[in-house]
Amino acid sequence: MTRLDRRRFLKLGTASAASALGGCLHGDGGDGRDPTFADWLPADDGPLLAASLDLAVAEKTSRIDPLLPLLLPSSDDNSPGVLPDLSALDDVDDPLLRFPLRTGGQVVAVSTLALAAAGLDYAVDPATPTTGVTQLFAVDGAIVGTGDLDVERADDALTSGTPGAFGDLQFERAGEIGDYAAYETTESNGDVVALGETAVVAASTRERARTVVATHRGDHDRAVETDDTLGALSETAGSGDVVVGWRDQADISEFFWQSPDLDPASELLAGQDDLLASVTFTPSSDEVTAEFALQNADLNEDGQRRLEDTLGAAAVDASVSVTSDAVSATARYTENALDIEFVDQSEPATTANPPEGDDVPEAVADAVPEDAFEFTYNADEGVVRVDFVAEFDVDEVTVRAVEADSSTSTETPDGVTFLSVVVDSGGDEVVVTVTVDGQTGVVARHDVP
Repeated sequence: MTRLDRRRFLKLGTASAASALGGCLHGDGGDGRDPTFADWLPADDGPLLAASLDLAVAEKTSRIDPLLPLLLPSSDDNSPGVLPDLSALDDVDDPLLRFPLRTGGQVVAVSTLALAAAGLDYAVDPATPTTGVTQLFAVDGAIVGTGDLDVERADDALTSGTPGAFGDLQFERAGEIGDYAAYETTESNGDVVALGETAVVAASTRERARTVVATHRGDHDRAVETDDTLGALSETAGSGDVVVGWRDQADISEFFWQSPDLDPASELLAGQDDLLASVTFTPSSDEVTAEFALQNADLNEDGQRRLEDTLGAAAVDASVSVTSDAVSATARYTENALDIEFVDQSEPATTANPPEGDDVPEAVADAVPEDAFEFTYNADEGVVRVDFVAEFDVDEVTVRAVEADSSTSTETPDGVTFLSVVVDSGGDEVVVTVTVDGQTGVVARHDVP
């Protein structure tokens, strides 16, 4: 089985933020529309939870800079835990953005570990967003990846059982589930994978996988079509690059190894019964759109006031309606709300080693004062946060981890207060480079134990 790769999942989180539907998806929802979680979510009694992540990126025209590390599974040790670094959201004082990105990213990240455990993590690679899995749907206990799949390669990955981050987990062919080839683990946990040319489904039981496949095929009722509440929520906020929601206050604690650590407004939302939230990124217009719907709410006057004051607070325009039992909100944000920039990536990044010390260009040396950066290492998350603690006027700042071969950068440093970078758990060095008027130099280094 393929070993989990921290950098790949970092890129996965980045792609979720950068994605734009734009016709890049393979397949549709059955009537010419873009597919959503609703196509796979079965009608069922009791609480229901769903989340989705769109990986389809217009890779030749845009990207988001700096990276938004929504998903950071820990793989350098033998723990399959997910410890997300969502520091890029810490300064976004708007639950309309923070709630779906933080919670939706976490739910999909943890759910996707089922594919990684089966040796299929290679198929979820945002570096090639138009091949392999292009969309992920977490649907009430199952994870679905849709796209163009190499069935022969997937079959080999499932049945080889190569040791990896989850140990030696091997699957064997076990008949069919509808039009999908079925695989069951040789272990006693009963995990099942249903594999087709355009989708793969991983679930904890064969019955669950069968129900999800039948729902997509139209042979089992879909929750949004039989439940008026879910149908109404889906109409308002059921599509986007990141989507998360539930019915009957589904338990999200199982997707967090630590406290979710939500801001007060997001925590208030998380305690409600029926809600759906989505975020859509549009690089072509440098905009972000967030939509939210809540029904059957239980909000006192203080809760209503809190949501009225915070939902859409960072938006350039917003429409928000809050009552004691319902909330609806739509807002549009520019790139500054998330400290991100949509940039053209047609020019390849330079790989030359920039000068440092006495060789740093004068323009760079004059622009950046001493001790302009502070470094904080979070060993649990394997991330170094680099805070900008002095004022400087530069064109670009890049933070790179040498051993982990990961980096983040910004071309709008005046609107950014920090960058975070994934580092190697065995020791690393973080290098900060700055560009001024086309000249680049190293201005700081930090050793990571």
